[in-house]
Amino acid sequence: ALARLDVLQDYRLPILVGVSRKSFIGRVLDRPVDDRLVGTLAANLVALTKGAAILRVHDVAEHRQAVTVFGAIGDRR
Repeated sequence: ALARLDVLQDYRLPILVGVSRKSFIGRVLDRPVDDRLVGTLAANLVALTKGAAILRVHDVAEHRQAVTVFGAIGDRR
């Protein structure tokens, strides 16, 4: 689960997350698969705060922008 992703950091390996358009996002937002970008962005930013190093996404340009802003604000990347 994303909420406990940080426990994987103990292994000292890069953590890859692939939540793009997943059904849990659809259930939370009550959105069809093609309308889950905002939820995917939110989930991936949470994953970064929990130690994710690699994000597998469908919407690369949008994620690049979000991660850039996230990094500028949090001075992470």
